[in-house]
Parts: sequence; C-alpha cells; structure tokens
Amino acid sequence: MLEMNRNKLSGKIPPELGKLSQLRYLSLQSNQFTGNIPPEFGNISLIYMLNLSRNHFTGKIPKSIGRLTRLEILDLSDNNLSGSIPEEINNCQQLISLNLSHNKFSGDIPYQLGNLISLQQLLDLSSNSFSGAFPRNLDKLKSLEFFNISHNHLSGTIPKSVSSMVSLQNIDFSYNNLTGPIPTGGIFTKTKVGAFVGNSGLCGMPMSNPCSSPKKFGGTKKKILLGIQQTNEPDEESKSIKDSNQLHHTVRGRDTRFTFSEIFKATNDFNDMYCIGKGGFGSVYRAKLSTGEVNAVKRLNITNSDEIPEMNLQSFENEIRTLTEVRHRNIIKFYGYFSWKRQMFLIYEFVERGSLTKVLYEEGILELSWSIRVKIVHGIANAIAYLHNDCSPPIVHRDVTLNNILLDSEFEPHLADFGIAKQLSSSTSNWTLVAGSYGYMAPELAQTMKVTDKCDVYSFGVVVLEVIMGKHPGELLTTMSSIRSLSSVVDPLAQVLLKDVLDQRLPPPSGRLAKVVIVLVSIALACTRTTPESRPTMYSVAQDISATITKKACLTEPFGMITLSQLMEFHK
Repeated sequence: MLEMNRNKLSGKIPPELGKLSQLRYLSLQSNQFTGNIPPEFGNISLIYMLNLSRNHFTGKIPKSIGRLTRLEILDLSDNNLSGSIPEEINNCQQLISLNLSHNKFSGDIPYQLGNLISLQQLLDLSSNSFSGAFPRNLDKLKSLEFFNISHNHLSGTIPKSVSSMVSLQNIDFSYNNLTGPIPTGGIFTKTKVGAFVGNSGLCGMPMSNPCSSPKKFGGTKKKILLGIQQTNEPDEESKSIKDSNQLHHTVRGRDTRFTFSEIFKATNDFNDMYCIGKGGFGSVYRAKLSTGEVNAVKRLNITNSDEIPEMNLQSFENEIRTLTEVRHRNIIKFYGYFSWKRQMFLIYEFVERGSLTKVLYEEGILELSWSIRVKIVHGIANAIAYLHNDCSPPIVHRDVTLNNILLDSEFEPHLADFGIAKQLSSSTSNWTLVAGSYGYMAPELAQTMKVTDKCDVYSFGVVVLEVIMGKHPGELLTTMSSIRSLSSVVDPLAQVLLKDVLDQRLPPPSGRLAKVVIVLVSIALACTRTTPESRPTMYSVAQDISATITKKACLTEPFGMITLSQLMEFHK
C-alpha cells in the first residue's frame, strides 16, 4: 500500500513507481502532481485501487492501463487529462468503480465501456467534452448504481434500454445536446428534472414540455399530459375507480374513520401534482382530508394481472392487514389499506421533512448536526430491533435505505415500507424489488437469494456509514471486502484516519459526541462484515448505542489519531 494524499506534493511522478510489482493500493489524490501518467504503471499488475484524482496531470490515459487486469477502482477525476478513453480499458474486467470526471476528454464514449460488466458503484464521465451519440451498449451494465455523463456534448436520444439497467440508483444526463422523449420505467420513474436540464430537445416526464409530436421520434400516439394539464383528465384506472360503488367503502385498518372516497378526492383522482415520491413499489401521494388531517397514500405497482395471481391476492391482503398492528415511535404509522380490482392503496401518516436522502443531499447541512445524526441512527436501530424481536412473527424489512427513512419536523426518524417487500416477494418476478436496493444489499443475497435478519443488519451498517460520511460508502465497503478476502495484504485502512472520512461539511465532533460517533462507526463496520454470521444482531446494536449515549465516557486518545483499522477491530 502507498498512500500520500493531501500533501501538496508537486512535480512529475517518477516512472520507477512502475517497478513496484507487488503494490496493490496506490492513492496520490489531492496533490499538485503534473505531467503525464507514467505508462510504466501498467507493470503494477496486482494493483486493485489506483486513485490519482485532484492533481494537474495532463496528456492521455496510457494504453498500458489495459494491463491492470485486477484493477477494481480507478479514479482519475479532477485533472487536465485529454484525448479519448483508450480501447484497452476493455481488459480491466474487474473494475467496480470508474471516475474520469472533470477532465478534458473528448471524442465518442467508447463502446468498450459497455463490456465492463463488473462496474457497480460508479461510472462518472461528467464535465468533459465527449461528443457523439449516447453510448448504445451501456445497458449491459446491469450492476451499475451511479451513472453520470452530465456537462458534455452528447447528442441524439436517450436509449430506451437504459430503463432496463435495474441496479441504477442515480443518473445525471444534464447539460448535453440530447433530444427526443425521456424513456419511462426503471430509474426514470424516480429521477427528478435536474438530471435532464440543459438539454433543450428533451421532452416528456419529468420535463415541463410534453412530447407533442410522437411521430417525430417514432413513438406511440399516446398523449402525454403533465402537471396541471392532468387536473381534469384522470387516467383510465382512476376513472374506473371513480365510477365504482366501492369508492365509498371505509379504508380497512386500525382506528380508521375515513373512506377511500375522501382519499380519492384529496388527491384529485391521484393526480401527479399531488405525487410526492416514486419508487420501486409505487407512487406516493399527499392527501389532505377535509378534517385537515394529512396522510400519505401509496399506490402499489401491482396492477398487471400477471404480477399477482388471483389465489395470492387474499394472502397479500391478510399479510398487509397485520402490518397495521405494528406500533413504534420510529416506525411510520400504517393506518390501513384499500384494494379494488387488483390494485392496492396503502395509507400512512404524512411525515413533514421527507426522506433522509433529501435532507442529507438536497437541503444543505445547516440543521443536520452530529447530534441530530446520532438521534437518527439511534432511532432507526431501535425500529429495526423492534421489527426483529418484538413483532410476532418477526418482520425483516428487506430494504433499509436512506429513501425509506423519513424525518419529521423534529428530525425524529421514521422507518417506512417495512414488510412491503416481503408481501410482494411472491407476487412479482422482478427480484430486485424484493431483495433490497443495490448499494445497501447484503452480499450473500447475490448468491443465495435467502433473506434473513442479518440482511437488515448489513443495510443498517451502510446507512450509518452514509449518514456519518455524508456520501455513500461504496469505495470504503469495497476496500474492506478486499481486506477481509486477502488477509496477507497490508491493511490500507491502517493509514485512513476517521476524521478524514467524516462528512467534511461539518466540523469534527468533540467531547462526548466524538465518543458516540466513534462507536457508531465501529458498529457500522461490524454490521457490514461480509459473512452474516459475524454481524451483530440489531438488538445488541440498539443496546450498545443506547448505552454509549447515556454513558459519560471520554476518549482515550486524540480523535484525530483514530484510524478505521482500529475501529474494525473494536467490535470483534
């Protein structure tokens, strides 16, 4: 391992580094290195992590990069590199994360990138000068989670096949020269307009301009209505609901005193202007009743008759009905449900601030202090422990993510969508909906597809790291996994200080709060161990967090000296 980050080192990198044939981890980020990337780097055949980001490198990526067949993480972002991406990158078949953003690359995006089917965490080509058509074969990257090609000069249409990239969690195609309709389905159902702005020729949801001339792009003749245009024109499903006598039936659940007719009226026929979120299970609407009470209504994506056999529908309803009995201060209140003609509507309490994703990434950092973050983590730990230990039968959430954690006005967390994945597991062929979200999913699921409570433990650990770091911990998780599988390799985390991985938008925690943050990170590292048997239970996790918060403990060494390697050993 060789790591020399943030040291103001300058000059050219000596080509002699290429003689370190046993080197596996090289990080020189955030320095002032200049010149070309030495082609001799292609001789470091065992390297799995190469990070040269945030320097002043110029020239092209050397073709010898193709000899690094064990490379998993390549980060060359924030330099002055130019030219095209070499075709030889096709040989880097182990790549999990590729970041070439903020350079001066030009030309077409090579089709060879579509052959890197191991890409999972990141493909970031943003802020360059790539031109030509949108790459057509990237839909082969079925494991890719984050895809950014914004701020380039790409033209043509967005291929419909992108919607089949089932692992995608975030895309950004903004500020190019793209035209035509935005595809529907997949990642496009939950992507906001910011991912498409700066492309004057794009149309369709979520842009403000409808595709008024379908023939121009060879599409169908179905009229697309947006925003206020839909106010007086509900879709066919809504019309059939409105005409039904069942509309006046009472919503079934615990302590419910309203009818579905009121819900229907409050959402104006489930108009998109009342939609406050979309996800894999369905769309969520804000419904303000005549009494002033505000509810959230989830309209499940199970309207296809092929997705729920008739014999399973009653079982589905019975299982959903049991969820109304779940009561915990950190679990979203589930008031009831209404089913009609193979559709299911779930009624929840409305939580003011929305998802933790929104608060952590979109609304700034001013109010999300360390004490608030500790409060959020503590509440979610208690919620999952309750589902695992105090419900009969126990409930495995299956999809613990930032999107499924909602915050009220006091930043009290509320876990949402508990149990829904389980109920859909027997009624859909799309396993990505029922086994969790990529980036949060326990690694054993990819092999066994067997869901246990330890899957929730792993997801909780990822959430804790993301809350503490202010970003998804994908690169850290990959490094930890490599350490555990290659015990003879020098531990790269021995040099990584905890203070450097914390959310840099906040000053480091101090006093008792610093001790709590240390314990949270050590717990998160234990929760994300590769083997499920080695992870703690959520009951013990919740107990440990509670004890740490109430204990008046002091640090035994300076906060700035604590390494991640120390914390990985802490909970063994």
